[in-house]
Amino acid sequence: MSQHPAPSRFSAGTAAETTDLELIRAVAGKDRHALKQLYERYAPRIGRYLLKLLKQPELVDEAVNDTMLALWQSADRFDPAAGQLLTWLFGIAHNKGLKTLRRTGRFRADQSIDTLAPDVLDEAEDREPSLRAAPHGPEQTVLGWELGGILQWALEQLSTEHRSVIELAFGEELAYPQIAEIVGCPLNTVKTRMFHARKRLAQLLARRGYRDVATAQEE
Repeated sequence: MSQHPAPSRFSAGTAAETTDLELIRAVAGKDRHALKQLYERYAPRIGRYLLKLLKQPELVDEAVNDTMLALWQSADRFDPAAGQLLTWLFGIAHNKGLKTLRRTGRFRADQSIDTLAPDVLDEAEDREPSLRAAPHGPEQTVLGWELGGILQWALEQLSTEHRSVIELAFGEELAYPQIAEIVGCPLNTVKTRMFHARKRLAQLLARRGYRDVATAQEE
């Protein structure tokens, strides 16, 4: 009589009530149903971030798949005491994205030094990140569309390191400690990169005539 593998407890219909920790432990035990649930839970969000980083959908698909393969191969290395699964996965995805940028010759290095005076760092820590958009009234619709395009252009002028912290903070709404874990640098370095990124954005927006928005970024 042939033997069949025991059905996974993570089959369809269990996703909503299953925790990340339960799933990652199951993946460490090579449960493919658990991997599928984690893929469905996090791949869209990871892909959204990587698309902003890589700009090419075909490269995004490859990087997302590489991230999930790394999850499958290294699930037993995840330490819940060290942080959330979300930040762990984003860290893997971020590194895959950077490798792809370097491989394709599109990595934009930052020439500035990642250091700031302590008082500036304290100010950056106290400031809640917020990119201020144009007003939302009907008469501002065209301005809002135009500003969106200009802001996207300005973001693309930033170095890879600076754009990453902007996208993680504002696009993914992650806190500075989470960003530090993802990009693999000290917390103060994240604050420094954010400071320089906002300053550079303000300069670029001002050059295009959006001085009010630029001033808001520096406040």
